[in-house]
Amino acid sequence: MEEGERISQIARTLPQIPREAFTTTIQAVTYVFCTLSTLVIFLRAYVRWNLSGPERAWGWDDIFALAGWVPLWPSAIFLILATNWGLGAHDSQIPDGIQYYQVRVKEYMFYFEIIYFASSVLTKLAMAIMIVRLCSSTKIYTHIIVVNMAVLGLNALVCLIIMFVSCSPLPAMWNEKLGYCRIKHGWIIISYAGSVVLAMVDWTCAITPFFILQRLQMPKRRKISVQIILSLGVFGSAAGLVRMGYYHAYDTVKYPDESLCRHLPPLDA
Repeated sequence: MEEGERISQIARTLPQIPREAFTTTIQAVTYVFCTLSTLVIFLRAYVRWNLSGPERAWGWDDIFALAGWVPLWPSAIFLILATNWGLGAHDSQIPDGIQYYQVRVKEYMFYFEIIYFASSVLTKLAMAIMIVRLCSSTKIYTHIIVVNMAVLGLNALVCLIIMFVSCSPLPAMWNEKLGYCRIKHGWIIISYAGSVVLAMVDWTCAITPFFILQRLQMPKRRKISVQIILSLGVFGSAAGLVRMGYYHAYDTVKYPDESLCRHLPPLDA
């Protein structure tokens, strides 16, 4: 325990690492997509409140979309902080004491994962509610989306339980000397499980509207534009699937000297 506290104290006093190459790319991508998300959510709110007529078609999907946007920026802040202390940097850029930088980066990434996961789940719920509104007259599609969301909720619950009971105390998850871990690779397990389920949800929410729109009476051009917009979830799932090849970087037992400071960050769409 004393050794763990000493490591934590050293980690808190580490200087920032100059941002280069991939680290700069991570920050640029983060800023760009957070800005785009903010622009889209405000445009959506503006259209709902000002251009949808006297009824103001503001529904639960809008509420969940806004709720999903709120945690986005806090999660981005922790991701940027992680890059300031080595996330995305090559080993040659890390000063002496790489293990202390690993502790600090893993702590920031823990907060990032928790907050971003909440943002992602809320956003996917907004997508699901919107699709249910479109297919309210077609029970089979409604049931598909409801089951999809039930799986998402169950996955979120299981992942949170594993994450918070894996190590005792919780900070041992990023600083093993502070305690012990009942589930040695709990973080990696939930990362794989979360990526698979989130990708499944994205694909279901992206594909189902294609069948729904075929039954709706609307101009063909509008149908195509709506299908393109809704299908963007397929591209979003690609980030989650690609990152699965880099989860081994969390394994500081198997990869003790090159673990966290050069892996791709978990970026979901």
